[in-house]
Amino acid sequence: MEVMAGQDLKDATTVPDSVDEYSKFLDRPIQGMRVGVPKEYFEHHGIDSEVLTCIRTQLKRLQEMGCELVDISLAHTKYAIPVYYIIVPSEDSSNLARLDGIRYGVRAEADSLYDVYALSRAHGFPSEVKRRIMIGTYALSAGYFDAYYRKAQRVRTLIKQDFETVFENQVDIVVTPTSPFPAFDLGAKADPLSMYLADVFVSPASLAGVPALSVPAGTTTDGLPIGLQIIGPRLSEGIILNVGHQLTAN
Repeated sequence: MEVMAGQDLKDATTVPDSVDEYSKFLDRPIQGMRVGVPKEYFEHHGIDSEVLTCIRTQLKRLQEMGCELVDISLAHTKYAIPVYYIIVPSEDSSNLARLDGIRYGVRAEADSLYDVYALSRAHGFPSEVKRRIMIGTYALSAGYFDAYYRKAQRVRTLIKQDFETVFENQVDIVVTPTSPFPAFDLGAKADPLSMYLADVFVSPASLAGVPALSVPAGTTTDGLPIGLQIIGPRLSEGIILNVGHQLTAN
């Protein structure tokens, strides 16, 4: 994994920090590690009872391995879904503007320049991408930028500060369900909003810029898989990989 990590001189979003050899972290003792249990995740109104039971079983296993469970609060993570689906579509709208059929991407043949643009983007983007471009374009438009995008960025900062505070003062990692419900059948959730809500537990880490890992935690009585998410502070990939390895290996 360290092959993909580190600085890419052609990618301004990467960091110049040195990269650990993650495999050396595996099987290190986790005894004494403080594991945060955020109430906002475990008291979420939409969480499935089997998911909750399964994740609590895994938390008990961590206790048996010598970890200390610490109740914490990540108060602003409840805003993660609306914030995520303003910021990310806005970035999509901006970044995908280059795919116009002239310089990059699929090119449709047409009689005018405008039709080349329109048809290339109409045929080249699937429905979800188009939906996000429309949302992002709206959020970035004159008159709505301050009301949506700028406000979302401010709340994103609060979410980031929540994680920084608990990692600095209270815990070493945070453990949560990956999703409030088990895996569903392909095509069972056709409504985009339902699909977006499936990200309610994973979007906060993305917004905060901290690493997160999802590992198998068990199955429901119907045999559907349940995921457990391990979140660590910035640049702690080796630590969360070790915890995930030990949970799945034992």
